[in-house]
Amino acid sequence: MRSVFDYELRNMLTSAAELGATKALSETGAIKPYINKSEAYRTYGRAKVDNWIKDGLITPRGEIGKSWQIDRVEIQALAASRTVAEYINSQYFKDKGVKINAK
Repeated sequence: MRSVFDYELRNMLTSAAELGATKALSETGAIKPYINKSEAYRTYGRAKVDNWIKDGLITPRGEIGKSWQIDRVEIQALAASRTVAEYINSQYFKDKGVKINAK
């Protein structure tokens, strides 16, 4: 029987592979290195993106509130790391006394 840990480990490895692919595609020019505000909001949620900017976790380029852009790899890495932090802070690890801070 597969545990929740196996499932989450697979998801983390998949996220790492996707991030590596995004970085490679961005560096070769196959995809744009930046995403615009509406794409960031649609992909990650407006409240999260606005909070990440407010907390200084991602750096928008351009005028905030207008046509700013965010580094595609930067925001994808942040989203993946927050998913890992949320998983580690889940009940599975709380029972083992493991906790990390995630804003």
